[in-house]
Amino acid sequence: MILGWREIFLIAVVVAILFYSRSFRVLGVKKSLGMEPITPEDETRVGKSWLSEIAEKQQVATEQDPRVAKIMGVFHQVAKFRFNQYQVFRLHSSEINAMALPGAHLLTTDGLIELPELSEDQLAGILAHEIGHVELGHSRNAVIQKNRTEALKSLLSVVTRGAAKNVLMLEHLAKLGISRKSELEADEFAVQLLSRAGYSPLGLITFLERAQEMEGLPEWLTFFSTHPATRDRIQRLNEKLSI
Repeated sequence: MILGWREIFLIAVVVAILFYSRSFRVLGVKKSLGMEPITPEDETRVGKSWLSEIAEKQQVATEQDPRVAKIMGVFHQVAKFRFNQYQVFRLHSSEINAMALPGAHLLTTDGLIELPELSEDQLAGILAHEIGHVELGHSRNAVIQKNRTEALKSLLSVVTRGAAKNVLMLEHLAKLGISRKSELEADEFAVQLLSRAGYSPLGLITFLERAQEMEGLPEWLTFFSTHPATRDRIQRLNEKLSI
């Protein structure tokens, strides 16, 4: 395909927009696209940027639940993390979910923290899993994946003058595969951390079993969209703990 001056100009505009977007401003071009290593300090800046972006659309506050403070305090006592201090924030949402942002920023939701009969072991399991995503580099990789996908979508839409659905579907499937692998790795990290901290790893299993039973309910839908392969996770955890 030979590009005319119009296509070349549009591509240049797209590239300029991407490079001056929020994420590219924080890291710079090479780090944003994975061409240079991202340091913990870089991750922290990105995490704050993402948190600020989320706060522009939904209410976010520092997590005040005493159970969370207690659990995180124990984790910091028994483990040496890449980041000196994890910060937990609460998203004002009825959805039941927890997320790990880059740079030791964790997000809970009203729906999760206020879930009836949520035991301390279950909550510890959830937090340990999200910490695993950060410590194992999954959150850092998500930054690069997000920027590459954003650049790819923009450039392909200009070149093809359309949505480039086939290419984007392959990108989506690749991302889904990475997510499933990351979930299992974060679960294994969580089991080790929970055992060192004196919490029962069974809490994570019972929470996932509870989630699976409620899979069709609206408040759980976001959990399943961000934490795929729940059945596989339960099976692997049971095998690891020889249950």
